[in-house]
Amino acid sequence: MRKTFALLGLLALTIPVAGVAALRVGEGTLSVEDGQGRVTLQARGGVIGRLERGSVTIHDLSPEDAYDPYVFGYDQLRLVGEDGIRYGGDGLRFRLIGGKYRIVIEGRGIDLSVVAKGFGSIVAGQPGDPGVYSLDGADCRNVRASCKPLPEIARRFQLSAERGEKSLVRSDAR
Repeated sequence: MRKTFALLGLLALTIPVAGVAALRVGEGTLSVEDGQGRVTLQARGGVIGRLERGSVTIHDLSPEDAYDPYVFGYDQLRLVGEDGIRYGGDGLRFRLIGGKYRIVIEGRGIDLSVVAKGFGSIVAGQPGDPGVYSLDGADCRNVRASCKPLPEIARRFQLSAERGEKSLVRSDAR
């Protein structure tokens, strides 16, 4: 009986350690609320968003997999290169779950939730109220005050649980 309790106690100590280790190798998050500008991502994971007005360009980097992007509400469609499609219009909604993608979201009213591994950049379109974003942190829909305004100068970032805001580096504007 004592051996059973000792084994259970040891198991209880190892579970939190395994949980922390899983976070280090897991995906990162990006949240954008009411953004005006451009968000670029190259990642594998999940992206859900909507756009008041503008365009979403999607390059499927893993076209042979079982995951297809879904885009709703577009009124313009244009091929970009060999593997890209640009959707444009008012009230766009999009969902990319699984697979690997390169995505460029440009416009106003950008609401975006990303859970993925990869990298990207973000920049405000115009001065004023550019909207807010958070990397590996707060959900901007619920806690807007804890998020940062979209930067006026393009910022690159890495999406991974161990990097977060620390990985922001300054780069040239558009």
